[in-house]
Amino acid sequence: MLFGTAQFALFLAALLLMLGLLPRRQWNAALLTASLLFYMLWVPAYLPLLLADIGVSYALLCRIRAAPFGSRARRRWLVASIAFSLGLLLYFKYLAFLLGNALPVLDTLLGQVIQAEFALPEMLLPLGISFYTFQIISLAADTYSDPDAAAVGGDIRVESLARYALYISFFPQLIAGPILRGAELLPQLRQGADPTAARTREGLWLFASGIAKKILLADFLLSGLVDPVFDSAGATSRGHHWVALYAFAFQLYFDFSGYTDMARGTARLIGIELPENFREPYLSRSPLEFWQRWHITLSRWLSLYLFVPISRALLRRTPERGGRAAIAATTLLTMTLCGLWHGADWAFVLWGLLQGVLLVAWPSRLRHKRSDHVALRDLPELLVFFNLFCLTLVLFRSPDLHQALAFFERLLFENAAPGWPAFGSLALVLCAGLHLAERRFRQQAPALSRYLAERPWGPYAEAFVLGIIAALVVLAAGAGEEFIYFQF
Repeated sequence: MLFGTAQFALFLAALLLMLGLLPRRQWNAALLTASLLFYMLWVPAYLPLLLADIGVSYALLCRIRAAPFGSRARRRWLVASIAFSLGLLLYFKYLAFLLGNALPVLDTLLGQVIQAEFALPEMLLPLGISFYTFQIISLAADTYSDPDAAAVGGDIRVESLARYALYISFFPQLIAGPILRGAELLPQLRQGADPTAARTREGLWLFASGIAKKILLADFLLSGLVDPVFDSAGATSRGHHWVALYAFAFQLYFDFSGYTDMARGTARLIGIELPENFREPYLSRSPLEFWQRWHITLSRWLSLYLFVPISRALLRRTPERGGRAAIAATTLLTMTLCGLWHGADWAFVLWGLLQGVLLVAWPSRLRHKRSDHVALRDLPELLVFFNLFCLTLVLFRSPDLHQALAFFERLLFENAAPGWPAFGSLALVLCAGLHLAERRFRQQAPALSRYLAERPWGPYAEAFVLGIIAALVVLAAGAGEEFIYFQF
């Protein structure tokens, strides 16, 4: 059930009506039921897997909390929790990739007998498993390291299996994030959802902007510029390849940030706040600034639960003069694993490694962002990074390494004149302008919301937003494409 479809509109309307009729103390139970139903409507067979993951990880979380702080038992239960959740992720997402690379080697070494006896498993990747696995691990790690929750931003106690299940399966962000920490959602679930007029208004605007990004820009405007070129690299001109490259960068952003806006808007309609996940990433002047603005909750997770522990372990074992090398090695490893998280393919691994190289190799004087404001003098840095990042996206979008190389060859080494397509060029200018305008709108949104609330025609403005949403839902019915990040 995709956001922006008539089915989801009916589902959400029924849920909001139910919440309006139920006493507040029963809202969490209603939200949990709706979340599990939402997940079941995708692929019913994987609901038992989600429930089993929730049940086992909750039992292990209770063991972590019960064990004395700093004890070996507490560490063993944490390792068991991480191993179980990652084990499921490895089995469903990476087993075929691992066997596909290992079997030919073993086949050669053992005289071509392995592949005759073993067939690669074919399995459907459970929706959202990459995202909710990270939420399970983050709560287990926070519980292990901070029993009083002072360092993680709030009370992360989980009093019941039902509340833990809702933390993992809350339907607006279950399939593709944002990736939450316990302190961001558990206190809200403990206090109860709190829908207000302001949250309703903000939720409507967020949902409307998200569905417009997804349907009008990512699907209708940009997909026609991207898919024909990437799916048959070399069949079109060099200019079409460059347009497709930049168009995919904007398609990926509008698609994923559109999902996030719809998820956050839906949650606000219910009375729950979800964290920001994008902040105009293509206005970044360096790789570090970019990863502070793109998929913010994933970057935070990688930093807190991968980069920091590994770098600390290396620094303890490395002389002080080797600190820079340890940080660089950890950065490369973290971003390579980030690439592998995105997909079980060597193209994703190489994409992640290149992100790490950019982070490590970027000049230190240009590495840290100076302010949220981007001035004209920042344009050279912005354009250099944006173009380098777009080039790495060839690996992200191409079906495999072979087609990625074919795309690069056509993009960079063809002798023919570029001949940029006129419509594609105009579409890119429009997307760049809208992306630039997002920052201005974000900065002015709180004042605009207050202004509308104080005007006598404020209710009419909300009705106008509802009309936009309804029109886009009708427009998208049967025509919208699946979100790009659902494959991860």
